[in-house]
Amino acid sequence: MSRIIPPLSRTAIIITAMVIVILVSLAGCSPGKAGDELTVYVWEGYLPQPIIDMFESETGMKLNVNLISDNAAIFTLLKGGGKADIVMPTQNQVNRFYDENLAMALDLDSIENYKNVIDSFKNQAWSMWDGNNMGSGDTYVIPYVFGTSGIVVNTDKYEGSLDGMGWEILFDPLLKGKVSSRNSAESIMICLDLMGIPRENLLNDTEGTLDRVRDKVLELKGNVRKFYGTGAELLDMLGNEEVWISHIWDGGARKLASADDKFVYVLPSTGGFGWTDTFMIPGTADNPGGAHMFIDFMLKPEVAAIVVSEGGYSTTVKGSIDLAEGIDKDLYTYGDDEIANLVWQANFPEDVVAAYNNFWEELSTVN
Repeated sequence: MSRIIPPLSRTAIIITAMVIVILVSLAGCSPGKAGDELTVYVWEGYLPQPIIDMFESETGMKLNVNLISDNAAIFTLLKGGGKADIVMPTQNQVNRFYDENLAMALDLDSIENYKNVIDSFKNQAWSMWDGNNMGSGDTYVIPYVFGTSGIVVNTDKYEGSLDGMGWEILFDPLLKGKVSSRNSAESIMICLDLMGIPRENLLNDTEGTLDRVRDKVLELKGNVRKFYGTGAELLDMLGNEEVWISHIWDGGARKLASADDKFVYVLPSTGGFGWTDTFMIPGTADNPGGAHMFIDFMLKPEVAAIVVSEGGYSTTVKGSIDLAEGIDKDLYTYGDDEIANLVWQANFPEDVVAAYNNFWEELSTVN
């Protein structure tokens, strides 16, 4: 005889539905079980081979490592439907990912080593997003590598004074063909700062501001040997003495200075650029559980110390510089005045970023 099951009461149906909603919600907040592979897009120098070997040995996951050279490449990848489990946008670019719903809220309970991040880097307005605005809501990124952009000088070749040196050195006609700058919109910012034009003007008058800086950008283009695309390319040009002076990220400058003290890093008189590269998990990540494990692993002081030692960069992890081996720790120290004088890029909206990137692409390739 078959058993007749009575229909659920209205109350039972409501309770059952509530339980289902709660379970689904919890599943969405949890990073879930880690998969066998993890695809990461990181900046050059941020993931030395010893760290890859350590992570794979400790977790059993295979790392598929892709090197990136600019933020646009990461953004274009994800917006075009490409897949990644970890990406590393710079802090002034993260809003673009939020606006396009390309990022996943982080489960900080799954990242135990978040406690190791220097307090001043936590809870930055750009790290949080409530679905409409930055500054409140869930945490979407964790800052990892902190650095500056300034000037590297081969003092064997350049015999002038370094005191008070600014970006104008890249425009010196006596150094034509012996200087370089980055093949990115960062070179536009150099020109804006040198001309005393606030970067925030790009928000209120994008085209007018770009028109004002056009001649200065062309002047820079006419003076450089070439605009470099990667850190490795620049290090080669400096090492071969094709170039004597260049814009550079501080990590590359430290590698040069550690190998040969003729290379000196200078923060320009108008202020070096300050930046922080972050860990972000894309909303379409195939392995969010593994991505949370990766971030947690990278926030160990002994792991971050390897990034410092081999990459030449400072991290936001407490104690990483103290634990780093084979470095001149004085090269990682900035004075209070230098820190106060750093210029931090604003989080420009997508239309402004597209405008200045297109402007750069047009001018940097013109004959």
